[in-house]
Amino acid sequence: MQEFWQELYPEEDELYSEEERDILFSLDLSEFQNILSGETWFKLQQEFETEQNSLSQSYLIWTDPSAQQWMLVDFGNKKTYYIDSPSETGTGITNEERSPRADVSELPDLNEKLKDAQTICRLLRDPQTGQEPQGTPLGFIALIMKLDLSEVDLEGLKRSDLSGSRLDFGSVHQDLVVVHGIFREILTSSGTSHTTLSDTAVQTVRSYLPQFYEIAGEIKDFDVSGENPTERHTELLQKISNYYREVRSVLDPIIAYIRSTQMGKSQTEFNDFFDTAVKKWKEFDVESEAKLQKLDDLRIARENQIATTSISDHVRFFENQAKEHKVSAQQWFKRTIWTAIVFISIAVVLLFFVKPTGNDWQPILNNFFTKGFVISVFYMLLNRSIKNYAAEKHLEVVNLHRKNALATFDAFAKASENNPHTRDQVLLASTNAIFDANQSGYLSPKTSRSDTPSPIQHIIREFIPEKNQ
Repeated sequence: MQEFWQELYPEEDELYSEEERDILFSLDLSEFQNILSGETWFKLQQEFETEQNSLSQSYLIWTDPSAQQWMLVDFGNKKTYYIDSPSETGTGITNEERSPRADVSELPDLNEKLKDAQTICRLLRDPQTGQEPQGTPLGFIALIMKLDLSEVDLEGLKRSDLSGSRLDFGSVHQDLVVVHGIFREILTSSGTSHTTLSDTAVQTVRSYLPQFYEIAGEIKDFDVSGENPTERHTELLQKISNYYREVRSVLDPIIAYIRSTQMGKSQTEFNDFFDTAVKKWKEFDVESEAKLQKLDDLRIARENQIATTSISDHVRFFENQAKEHKVSAQQWFKRTIWTAIVFISIAVVLLFFVKPTGNDWQPILNNFFTKGFVISVFYMLLNRSIKNYAAEKHLEVVNLHRKNALATFDAFAKASENNPHTRDQVLLASTNAIFDANQSGYLSPKTSRSDTPSPIQHIIREFIPEKNQ
């Protein structure tokens, strides 16, 4: 910590010198450490207010693991504090009647020094030491919002200059674009007043966002002149693919929550507009029932559009998954056929052509066990191949089922557009059909299924609370 902060404050040569610091006030060291361990951030605000210093709800604290030293950055008030527990010869430790104290001094505002993504990502998590800050969710959001994702050269991540040697990254470029779009949507929504992410969501974004910049840096620095470029290229492609799957599985529920919040706000605004319009229309012409009916139809159409927006983009994702499992199932089917042919051939040879010599019991027993062992091995391989084929076909059918459920939702929604209650029931039924564990006929019907709803089902049911009663 000390070396990194001295890099940010090269002009503060005496940053860690007790004699040179201008101490504002001191905190009870034990109480301060209890606040950090318990993450009771409101108590720290109270401690600052007691000393006539304001501390906003948006701040982060970095700890020096090698010493009792801390750096506190208040993003709301644009102030940076250095907190130190001096040695016994310093001013922080008093006589036996008083508890140890931690001195608080002020440094120039850190916000002016956060100009590049590398520094911000290192503050989120130091790759060398693994050190991460503590603080309020608003503090993490304030630091993450300083990352300007629009500055990322997405087109440059293709590395088209390496296409001649077939070491470019065009095959995973779309995955990086999708991840970039997810982060942009989360950061853009987090900067608005109507979206409040949970502590878990903030920590999730904080842990995955620096990895995006790390991967972008690895692609930019990839050099074919080093050792084993093909192997390093393959490893980096696999790393990007795994990262994409992790981000989608973890951040898709957050995206769904953000969109649901935005749709709720949009629906509220539209309802307010509708109520105001109806009131003025009635005042203007109480006889215009036909016009009021037309406006009501417009409101229902708007609700149908909002209900279908958040799920229509996922049809292609399930379709691609079904295609991947279909190819894998075909491969396992071919392997099963060949394994069966080899198994039958070996069984015929062993049973009819390989016979024990003599009538003594020992060669007969040896021959029996040898045949049994060989046949058992090939039977095990054949059985495992059949199970793998059935599992891949099961996943193919399940993903096709999910794709069809999404693809047909619009038709059912339009058929019930004049009945919002029926449309909501269709939405809930579609959600259960997609995210429930479905039977395909390829796996045993005895396979247990979970009765616990998925996070997506929780979100949809929050939208339709009356359906849960």
